[in-house]
Amino acid sequence: MEQLEGCSRTAQTLWCKIVKQLNKCINQQVAITASITNSIKAIMEFLHKSGDIIAEKYRIKSTLGQGGIGITYQAIDLQNNNLVAIKTLSLRRMTDWKALELFERESKILSQLHHPGIPQYLDYFQVEIENDRSFYLVQQLAEGTSLANWIENGWRPQESEVKDIAIQVLKILAYLQTLTPPIIHRDIKPQNIIMRSPQPPEPRGASEPPLLRGAWGDLFLVDFGAVQDVYHQTVTGGSTVVGTYGYMAPEQFRGQAVLSTDLYGLGTTLLFLLTQKSPADLPQRRLKINFRSHLRVDKKFANWLERMIEPEIENRFDSAQEALAVLQNERAAKSKSLTPRKPKHSPIILTRTEERLLIEIPPVGLRTNQSKLLIFLSLIWNGISCLILWIIRDFHKASAINLENPLAWIFLVIFWSIGILLWRDSLLVSLCHIKLEMNPESFRIQQSSPIWLFKQVEEFRSDIKQLTVKTGWFNQITMCVSKARYRFGLFLTQAEKKWLVWEMRSFLEKLRS
Repeated sequence: MEQLEGCSRTAQTLWCKIVKQLNKCINQQVAITASITNSIKAIMEFLHKSGDIIAEKYRIKSTLGQGGIGITYQAIDLQNNNLVAIKTLSLRRMTDWKALELFERESKILSQLHHPGIPQYLDYFQVEIENDRSFYLVQQLAEGTSLANWIENGWRPQESEVKDIAIQVLKILAYLQTLTPPIIHRDIKPQNIIMRSPQPPEPRGASEPPLLRGAWGDLFLVDFGAVQDVYHQTVTGGSTVVGTYGYMAPEQFRGQAVLSTDLYGLGTTLLFLLTQKSPADLPQRRLKINFRSHLRVDKKFANWLERMIEPEIENRFDSAQEALAVLQNERAAKSKSLTPRKPKHSPIILTRTEERLLIEIPPVGLRTNQSKLLIFLSLIWNGISCLILWIIRDFHKASAINLENPLAWIFLVIFWSIGILLWRDSLLVSLCHIKLEMNPESFRIQQSSPIWLFKQVEEFRSDIKQLTVKTGWFNQITMCVSKARYRFGLFLTQAEKKWLVWEMRSFLEKLRS
């Protein structure tokens, strides 16, 4: 036991060292990326200056911001004197044609969006000059300051204000997710949320969040060129990373993004507003940010935040609409917070990859109450059988037991057969090792004992029609295929059965999607 505890402590220490080293590498890479970005900024700083006229339509007024391969200016539309934001890209300064592709894609996406929380698309054009060609994306100017700058300037929002911001951003994300195909921003962070003023007038007026009503705190989600702006940000080995470190969902490090990816970015942004710290600087446990020790908020809101920043995709809200409904108390959270997990101390081994699910269930023995009860019943039943044999041997002449009556023999055979079957099944199931494997083409169930293999089936994965487990002590996991039903897991605990069924359903749904 002491050796096991020592191994556990050694493994924990080794894991901590690995995590620290990984964080160190990421921080070094982020610093290098920042240095490169600053160098590019210095090169591109003189692309336009205040007073320049672009395409005889716009006059540059000032610089708004600098991206990795582009720069955004504040300008005046000479036709109507409205302020606009112009994002520029110089062909001569590009180091990769992918940048232009992403810039044009951003323009195309913005031209299809119509929401008060997204700066309106106005124009897209290009201008040729000597030895260069510049591309321009013109949008409505999102007047105000980013949430990052508000915090830097001393603003400390209350919990209610943070909820207001969450509601408004969720409404924007819900709109984006209803489009066909859905749009994933991929770079939700304080720098990309612009708010005009965090201070409401006195009196504040309506109790509902007044954001996006043209009153105080007009809020905008900006920068739909996240892929472009972080095109050269890499973590290791030159792998492309889309997002900003600290606000990126774990799947983004693998180059993936789903609807709930933006929810993770919003959740970490809200943590920044509440703690005034980068999420990367908050303590973590198993890749999950442990924020509760750093702030005091309503318990329901804290639980909601935890759902937003779950490292595992399946444990987050499915969509912005669901997250919004739960936050506004329109409906209770789904039981994802109660998503079946592997029960503590369960010896079951589950290995899951993108295209393979492997479940190994070792012999149960006397580990569960079900196995204990069935073995106890078989012992009692067979004990009674032995008692009957003893009675027959010593009192076979008694009138109560007439061995010449065939009904008596039928009764005894049935009684003894049941006892033998109970004993056999309790031994087989308690000593049975189960191995289940699924892949995109097929699935295989193998049941064996330490002595022999007594059952193995293999079917096409597409033939699986249903996976169920009913409540009750002696119910099994049932897998219905086209022409048969396969059952296993009789002696597992109910929690283990629910967890395994959930994992198998989740894997199958992912293969079908």
